[in-house]
Amino acid sequence: MRKTKEELKSARKGERLFMASLFATSCCMLPMISLASPADNAVMVVQQKSNVIHGMVMDNNGDAIIGAYVVKKGERSGAVTDVDGKFTIDATDGTELVVSYVGFQSKTFVVKAGKADYSITLEADNKVLDDVVVVGYGTQKKVNLTGSIATVSADKLVNRTGSDVSNMLTGLMPGVTIIQNSSMPGADQGILRVRGLGTMGNSSAMVIVDGVESSLSAVNPNDIENISVLKDAAASAIYGVRAANGVVLITTKHGQKGRTTVTYDGYVGWQQATRMPKYVGSYDYAKLMNLAYKNDGQAAPYSDADLQKFKDGSDPDRYPNSDWLGALLSEKGFFHNHHVGIKGGGERVVYSLAMNYFDKDGLIYNTNYKKFNILTNLDAQINKRVKLSTNLSLYRSKQTSPAEGVSNLMHYAFREAPTTAIQYANGHYPLFKNEHNSVASARMGGTSTNVVTSVQGNLGLTVDIVDGLKFRGIAASSFSLSDNPVHSMSMPFYGINAGGESLVKTTQSYISEYDIKYFETNLQAYLDYNKTFGKHSISGLLGLSQIYQQTRYLYAMRKNLPNSLSQLSAGEVKGQSTDGNEVEYALRSAFGRLNYVYADKYLFEANLRYDGTSRFPKNKRFGAFPSFSLGWRVSEEAFMQSTHSWLNNLKLRLSWGLLGNQETINSDGSVNYYPYQNTYSYGYDYSYNDQLQSGISISSRMANPNITWEKTAQWNFGIDATLFSNRLNFTLDVFRKDTRDILLQLPVPGILGVDPPMQNAGKVRNTGFELQTSYNNHVGDFVYSITGNFSYVHNKIVDLSGGDVPGQSVGDPLWAYYGYVCDGIFRSQQEITNHVRQSMGDPVPGDLKYRNLNDDDKVDSNDRKILGSYFPKINYGININLQYKGFDLSAVLQGAADVKGLPVPEIRYAFYNGGKVTNKYLDSWTEDNPNASMPRLSMTDKKNRLISSFWVQDASYLKMRNIQLGYTLPAKLMSKYGVSRMRIYGSIDNLFTISSFDSVDPELVSGSYYPLTRNYTIGLNITF
Repeated sequence: MRKTKEELKSARKGERLFMASLFATSCCMLPMISLASPADNAVMVVQQKSNVIHGMVMDNNGDAIIGAYVVKKGERSGAVTDVDGKFTIDATDGTELVVSYVGFQSKTFVVKAGKADYSITLEADNKVLDDVVVVGYGTQKKVNLTGSIATVSADKLVNRTGSDVSNMLTGLMPGVTIIQNSSMPGADQGILRVRGLGTMGNSSAMVIVDGVESSLSAVNPNDIENISVLKDAAASAIYGVRAANGVVLITTKHGQKGRTTVTYDGYVGWQQATRMPKYVGSYDYAKLMNLAYKNDGQAAPYSDADLQKFKDGSDPDRYPNSDWLGALLSEKGFFHNHHVGIKGGGERVVYSLAMNYFDKDGLIYNTNYKKFNILTNLDAQINKRVKLSTNLSLYRSKQTSPAEGVSNLMHYAFREAPTTAIQYANGHYPLFKNEHNSVASARMGGTSTNVVTSVQGNLGLTVDIVDGLKFRGIAASSFSLSDNPVHSMSMPFYGINAGGESLVKTTQSYISEYDIKYFETNLQAYLDYNKTFGKHSISGLLGLSQIYQQTRYLYAMRKNLPNSLSQLSAGEVKGQSTDGNEVEYALRSAFGRLNYVYADKYLFEANLRYDGTSRFPKNKRFGAFPSFSLGWRVSEEAFMQSTHSWLNNLKLRLSWGLLGNQETINSDGSVNYYPYQNTYSYGYDYSYNDQLQSGISISSRMANPNITWEKTAQWNFGIDATLFSNRLNFTLDVFRKDTRDILLQLPVPGILGVDPPMQNAGKVRNTGFELQTSYNNHVGDFVYSITGNFSYVHNKIVDLSGGDVPGQSVGDPLWAYYGYVCDGIFRSQQEITNHVRQSMGDPVPGDLKYRNLNDDDKVDSNDRKILGSYFPKINYGININLQYKGFDLSAVLQGAADVKGLPVPEIRYAFYNGGKVTNKYLDSWTEDNPNASMPRLSMTDKKNRLISSFWVQDASYLKMRNIQLGYTLPAKLMSKYGVSRMRIYGSIDNLFTISSFDSVDPELVSGSYYPLTRNYTIGLNITF
């Protein structure tokens, strides 16, 4: 039924009010644009002396389209339809006019002589509904999906700096948590988790690149076509054993028919550290230490004369004011990246070749990461039924860092006091407390190098057997070699005393080699059926796969070699050590999927995977993992016809599935490949008959012949909606994920003499919901889109089979902090008298006051509780894209909430291990400052250093992950030089962080404390 003008205005007003509320909660930039009156925009943009053309633009229901853009073909300026769908434009006879509107297919018409009035009907663009999404072993139409899948296209990753894909996904997908706890070159991969922490061991998602298991680090961001994250059991059960923690599917770019195109994408930039702790200088440090000694009843170590020398800097060798962090993080961190892509092909063969080179210096001397990638894809249509595909991926990376280790150096620098010189005036280096010098170790202590060479190739065959039935096969092989030589150089260190300078220590040099060789074969074969019979659409998948992996380790070390030589043979034979071993793993699987769609309304999918793994004994080796899901496209029902003018799609989804996990991770983080049987180690020699005999020893870990699969059952309910001609998209998912029979090591008495066996002993539950909404539109030349996502997940331990320990018990969250609740600082002796006894030692004024939780007569270890978790319950992101003619602006904001953090002791405590002091201790408790924010200072008292809510902080944050401004030069100008597109841009990563977390970046609480960096980038995109 045709709407009246008043009804149409009312409908449009309703849409604008809806968008106003949406934008107000996520971004304050766009409501003004969305609420602008279309009538105000219905003006003549192009003024020419020619025929005046009038027209009206309607949809296929005959309703006027407000805000449609009418422009002469090849130009950017034009006219916009008013509230009645009408437009006016000057055009000469024969001019081609293009009419476009978001959510509709563009239409071109020609101005005819003598005709001044035109009626234009735009057809709805169902591209959003017809989009296909990559799923396990294939693709499906997005509209027919019944599982929960998040997708990211290539345009969301383009021009982002970095060598690892994980950090570029931050904030782009609901239900996907990514924590970046370092920006160290080559070690800046984010920790990716899908829907919380599903287990107590390895919770990492499985990564599939072009059908073969791989890693996010192995693929270059510029080579990615799209990414799908399978979040619920319905979507990921087809991968069975390895899918319990989610699956990340990556499809790389392939060739295309047509002329050959060559692209170049490059950028250069530099870094700076973001949030770092602020420490006091040497003068304040010495004063605070005197105060701490006074509080401990001891004589002050620094005299007034010493304090004056620290203050005036007259003797920098003996009384320096050293900034250890500043000296350690003194490099500029330059980086650059260059990517060249070539694509093309004919009717039978299409090809793609890409090469990439990345080079990034760190902020610490001798830190660098280089990586070279090559990716080739070739698809050949042998005949009308047979298609052959090949994929070859090669990369070589080299990570360089100081031999001492970046994590150690950072912790040294957090501890090293400003009262110790970094370097004497004569160039010699001293030691902090005769232990270490982080700056000297970085500059002169040698290097650790990790060179990785990886080759992965696969051959794919597709045969159209009969109409609707295809056979697909993949044979893939992977090989990687990791070479990790460490050359620690000998260094002399000096000290200054009353008698002058003297040599106090010379470190011992050593060289080590640690090589890892990895080989894998991956074979897959499956039948794929897809057929439509009237209103019935049926598709099915039936396949087999087999994986074999072999990993070999070799280690050798010698000491006391000259600094000028870096070969093992240069070291002493005496004291040398060697080690090596080999592990194997195999997985054999059968899998199937059935999809049924009736009348494009009722959807059903079933999956089954049957896996057998070498990790478990023969009688426990195989497991079946099914899933079932239903979908109902409510919008296609007859009773919903009246909503079709504004509701394009409404779908309800419900799924259940069972997933498996075989990752047997020891408590020390190592992988246990053979948990069901005893293993043995050589080298345990013994004396017999006065002679040394070769011996072996049983592994220190007990075996468990009854070990089997860890299992995850998951429910999911979802709603998908598309409104206002596909301009507004909305997705909501609610889930519950229960993981039982968790593979873990329960504590055993130390008297047993061995490590506990791996057992199926735990249960963890994750519950939560995810929301994503997006809106895209244009006003004349101004095109905009905004996408927001929000996810909440709550995890808790449900069962530990009696293996509860403080901080990891039933009811506790994973990754938890466990300690005392602090009620502030004792301000006076009277407050201490009125408080119950604290068993950790008699407090004095200035000490922390701990809460008596169990209401007995004392505060002791039984009064501790869970203080929070450093895994965030809430994650959210906002992605904004704006375009005006040749300009484009994009921004990604991401945040986390309901998360706690605890800085390392070298930051949170004063004089920890004789270390430095942050400037917040300038407001420590004294008799003259009883209302101070920090407790009293002490060199010996440990009562105030217990884990408590005083130290555990709120680590919630909001970050501007990336903001980028670009300009695309006019095509007419660039075509003269054979360039079809040229774009220049500037970009900033981590522009700002809003957080109350003190001292460091809130994401760093679980890392090496190498700082996160703000990256400034200038880049260029060219297409020939």
